[in-house]
Amino acid sequence: MGLFTSKKKEEIVAIFDIGSGSVGGAIVSLPTNEEIVPTILKTTRTEISYSNEKLNTATFTKNMIKALDSTANALYHTKSGAPDKVVCVIASPGYFSETRSIKMSKEKSFVFTEKIANELIQKEIKSINIAYKKKSKTIYNELEIIEHHIMNVDLNGYHVESPLGMHTKSVEMNMFVSFSQKFFLDKIRKVIFKTFHEIPVYFSSFITASYFAVRDKYISPDSYLLVDIGGEVTEVGIVSKGILKASLSFPFGKKTFFKYMSTKLEIELRDAQELFNLYSTGYLAESKRKKLEPLFKSIENSWSESFRKSVASLPHILALPSTVFLTADLDLIKWFSEVILNEEFIQLMTINHKCTVISLKGCEFTKTCKVDKDAIYDPFLMIESIAVMRKNKSIL
Repeated sequence: MGLFTSKKKEEIVAIFDIGSGSVGGAIVSLPTNEEIVPTILKTTRTEISYSNEKLNTATFTKNMIKALDSTANALYHTKSGAPDKVVCVIASPGYFSETRSIKMSKEKSFVFTEKIANELIQKEIKSINIAYKKKSKTIYNELEIIEHHIMNVDLNGYHVESPLGMHTKSVEMNMFVSFSQKFFLDKIRKVIFKTFHEIPVYFSSFITASYFAVRDKYISPDSYLLVDIGGEVTEVGIVSKGILKASLSFPFGKKTFFKYMSTKLEIELRDAQELFNLYSTGYLAESKRKKLEPLFKSIENSWSESFRKSVASLPHILALPSTVFLTADLDLIKWFSEVILNEEFIQLMTINHKCTVISLKGCEFTKTCKVDKDAIYDPFLMIESIAVMRKNKSIL
């Protein structure tokens, strides 16, 4: 039974997009009929306060909780009624994830059942928890698994689309699992419960949300990168042959961009944002534009180098897929798209040595997610609404 299974024709769900730069919120109508697409009824978004401090868990959590509280209150006052469920979709650095290979073999043939699959999954989850607790030194590092998804199943060494009920001697499952620190999730729950009393809260990761939304929308290619430029962090997901194989992140995002500008030019953050807006829209005088180009080139090099180092740390990755699905705030998405297209060593890391960048701005998903007149086309909330509908489809 799926998480959102119900006899009702629809469920009303509050979705919170918890990024490193802002917290978005939406009231969404999710039809139980999978042939009907979700509808976003109301939306709101609150910026997470800038900090001149280096990114750390305590500062990020404090500022994020304030933004979440404001977003929850704003959503509540839309008077859309009490949601049936709350889903919090967390972006990096609020969680981390990894891919696990789960294996089992026997001398004699056996029938692969849902019971066997669930036992193997729960055993692996228990193993993850035990290993993490051994590394943790305080209760503040206690782990909580927020989601797990079986990406593919091999029986007798061969990939099988519908493995349940089949005879086999060996099973191998690839599981993508995401975790977060329990104290972090408890703080989120506390804020949500303050506004939406006694409503169950579920968690997910943005990398899996974008994976399910892109998979649902685009039949091809089956191998690609998911790149999300957050406020403080860039997150990268690697999809190979339709399977989310790995994710990584590095501390460089929209706020890093503008902090760098304000420091180098000795101006306020809001002035840096305004200056970039004039630059990117072509309204800046040519003389000032030329003076700024070396600064933007320096920022470009810094982000690209961080990207290269992060990807290079992955084991067994010789070349990256050439298609990139990019999410970022609209004021910077064009700039980052051009960086990916122009940086030679990023191109050389890809299979065809030439990238194709598809910027996800929301309009791409209008056939898979409706937006009501009282809401805005927020690409992050649209992606997450689609994912909440689709990700409960399991190959098991």
